[in-house]
Amino acid sequence: MSTTKSKTFESPFVGINKSGKYDILYSANGDYSVILQCNNSVLQYAADREAFYFFHNTFQNIIKVLGEGYILQKQDILSKCCFEAKVEGDFLSKKYQHHFKGRSFIKQTTYLIITKKVKRSAFFSYDSRIFDVFLKNIEKVIEILRNGGFSPQLLDEGSIKLQLKRMMVFDFENQHFSVNNLQAFEEKIKIGKKEIVSMSLVDIDEVNLPNDIKPYREINDMGYAFPVDLMSFLVDVNDFDNIVYNQVIRVPEQTIELSKLRAKKKRHDSMPDPANIISSNDIEAILKDVAENNQLLVYAHFNIAVMADELNMSKAINFIESSLFKNGIIPSKNAYNQLELFKTCLPGNAGMLQHYDEFLTTFDAAICFLFKEKLATSEASRFQIYFTDRQGVPIAIDTSDLPIDTNRINNRNKFVLGPSGSGKSFFMNHLVRQYYLHNMDIILVDTGHSYSGICDYYGGKYITYSEEKPITMNPFRINRQEYNEEKKEFLKSLVALLWKGADGEINQVESTVLTDVVAAYYKDYYGNESLDSQYLSFNSFYEYSLEKIDEIIKKEVITFDLQSYKYILKQFYKGGEYEVILNDSVDNSLFDETFIVFEIDAIKDHKILFPITTIIIMDVFLQKMRHKKNRKALIIEEAWKAIASPMMANYILYVYKTVRKFWGEATVVTQELDDIIGNQIVKDSIINNSDTICLLDQTKFKDNYNEISKLLSLNEKERLKIFTVNNLNNKAGRSRFKEVYIKRGAIGEVYGVEVSLYEYLTYTTERKEKDALKRYLDKYGDHVTALEYFISDLEISQLSLSSFVDEVNSNKIPLLESNSI
Repeated sequence: MSTTKSKTFESPFVGINKSGKYDILYSANGDYSVILQCNNSVLQYAADREAFYFFHNTFQNIIKVLGEGYILQKQDILSKCCFEAKVEGDFLSKKYQHHFKGRSFIKQTTYLIITKKVKRSAFFSYDSRIFDVFLKNIEKVIEILRNGGFSPQLLDEGSIKLQLKRMMVFDFENQHFSVNNLQAFEEKIKIGKKEIVSMSLVDIDEVNLPNDIKPYREINDMGYAFPVDLMSFLVDVNDFDNIVYNQVIRVPEQTIELSKLRAKKKRHDSMPDPANIISSNDIEAILKDVAENNQLLVYAHFNIAVMADELNMSKAINFIESSLFKNGIIPSKNAYNQLELFKTCLPGNAGMLQHYDEFLTTFDAAICFLFKEKLATSEASRFQIYFTDRQGVPIAIDTSDLPIDTNRINNRNKFVLGPSGSGKSFFMNHLVRQYYLHNMDIILVDTGHSYSGICDYYGGKYITYSEEKPITMNPFRINRQEYNEEKKEFLKSLVALLWKGADGEINQVESTVLTDVVAAYYKDYYGNESLDSQYLSFNSFYEYSLEKIDEIIKKEVITFDLQSYKYILKQFYKGGEYEVILNDSVDNSLFDETFIVFEIDAIKDHKILFPITTIIIMDVFLQKMRHKKNRKALIIEEAWKAIASPMMANYILYVYKTVRKFWGEATVVTQELDDIIGNQIVKDSIINNSDTICLLDQTKFKDNYNEISKLLSLNEKERLKIFTVNNLNNKAGRSRFKEVYIKRGAIGEVYGVEVSLYEYLTYTTERKEKDALKRYLDKYGDHVTALEYFISDLEISQLSLSSFVDEVNSNKIPLLESNSI
């Protein structure tokens, strides 16, 4: 009868003791360690070669500060998690969160463990001076990390114990976990039903590493060289539970190691065969590098420990091995000491590494193998806007307050560019919906009915221009408190626009005359107590201006075309074709409306009404801007072209420069590249005063991108990021989505716009989808109920959305109250 012997897994640690502000972990052999949780400094897909070198230089400084007798152990832990949906928010917000519920994603945590290795001797004696130096070095390292943006946090005793337990069971996410039996085999370790395989990157008998190495590698998957971490492939591994990339750099006594190298070189020189000559030359190169470049010799160890199900382990290992091979690395095939490798993954236990698991190199080369990238995480802010990260799970960013507070941007204005079909409409709908939830007053000027759904959902005011019911206003009716230089400039610009048209220009004399007339008109009104506010209108201004301009011409003896002024402006005067536009007050409730969409598609080609209507709408926003205390946003789609003229340049510039002072922002949206390259007004007024640039898929513009890059201040790394939009292999397991590059200040990131079906139906601009949903809106009355019944019927029908919509529009789907939701 055979028997199986079992051994107790003995902890290699004797305890944790507090020394000042540090909780020190002591190993059984006398080594002591401090554990820090931190962030890597290079954001994934940052395309920033300089950031990789910055990381490299930071860790050079850390190793130099620590010096001989120290072990730097860095651990990057990648854990597969399931997205947990938030339950708060309005109906569409909940549906947005629920859309991603249970979706798999990778979470990354990074730890830095600094260990002081004690000297081995017959007798161990505690040296307080060495320990004090250790504490001072820790303080220096923390300062270096903090200044470098690594956000170091010391682990206290409780956190250290928890991390050790988690490492023992390889469970880094579950709140409750248990310690199962650990079975060690030559090629793997089993914990419960899971397997752990440790892959040592280097076999010291062969050392299969690339001849030349730098802090990053370049991939050409997208048709151009894109810098990524040497180990970036770890986040692409499928079918694993957890991965621990254990990175160890030990600094030995330099004089001893140099002596060993020189002695080894002499031995090779004494037997001059080809192999020995190569070895001698390699040693000579290292000695020269140490002497000339102040290099340190270090012992390094890099190990990838993977936990997965038995069925998935081989796929994960094969992927990692093939990825390493592409980097010129052939991992060790002799890693039969799985238990040893597992134990050295324990934080603070790197001192247990045996000589056959370490290789000698320079610290410059060793640092290249450190994992430098971090995954994107949500920004801590009270103004959170949700998109998805490159993995496809919600991530919150701040497009308003945090960038202002950190001096990343100076204003909240935005410029949005995306060709037709790039997802621009969905991006803007998604942004606007979340703006509204932050108590923001929104005025939207549209020319394509892109926002009717979201406006209806929030019960906003949807105003469509028609000749029978035009958008009207009396911009001249202002009280004494409202009258200032800004308002005077607006009225002068309006009158000039009426006279010269959107593409016209006024000369200096004409500008001065109109300014003087506006000033005189209000001076006479405010000085005449017999006149009430009903007097103020375009009609009275027109009558007054004709007399006043004639008076100025005669007095100053100047040239002014009064006849053309009188004739052209007469159409806006009583009895004229456009009398009501500037003489009837706009709906007074607009000031209190929090969501207004002006849909002016019907007059987008009207050279007179379009620019006038647009500028009137902008003045509605200015009244809100000046007098309402909450956030506010003016969003102009293609309608901006009507006011992007020399005549309106100063006015647009005023709006863009002033809105930031009133907790507001202006956003312009366009799809035409020529609009921004060929229009000086856009360059000078809109782009130069928009610190946030949002770009949808730019592939269409790729051949012309030098000019647009210069215009939008896009350097090489930002261009590289832009061309990753919709270009990554990240579409598996996701519904249809488009990506957007959002540049806040000098730096941009790429996010996904992926929404629930409920949001899709609210945002859609497809006519047949809008018509189908309208049938449900007409039946059930409100947007939420209509959406719920629509999607319930869609699921019951088991049809595709397109087929279901066709059935609804052809009256083949009955809208019955009995259809339960």
